[in-house]
Amino acid sequence: MTQKAISLINIASVGKVEIYSLIVTAILVVINYLLGSRQLALGVAAGGVLFTANFVAIRFVVNALVSNSSSVRFGIFAFIIKMAVLIGVVATIFIFTEINIYGFFIGVTGVVIVIIGENLRRSTNGSL
Repeated sequence: MTQKAISLINIASVGKVEIYSLIVTAILVVINYLLGSRQLALGVAAGGVLFTANFVAIRFVVNALVSNSSSVRFGIFAFIIKMAVLIGVVATIFIFTEINIYGFFIGVTGVVIVIIGENLRRSTNGSL
């Protein structure tokens, strides 16, 4: 069971997801800046970068749990702290800045599409 879980977490493909997410976010920022407004492009950048960082944090917690280098209690604690920080950052962004909520969700959606696409690509190669 552990060996199968470790084989699912491939560091090289996770790096691709992060790089592709940032590239897609940059493309979406440029397109929204040219077609929309500055607030829309800022929202896309904030959503894309924040959820790419969230993906990295999730990968860190999962790698710590799968490698048995930490306890399950640490994983639960780290996950709760990660979620609290994420909620705090999102709340701070929307309270103290003029970020467009639609742009924010466009940035989040771009990252989610990259994650799903990379996992589908890997599953067609027989890795799942």
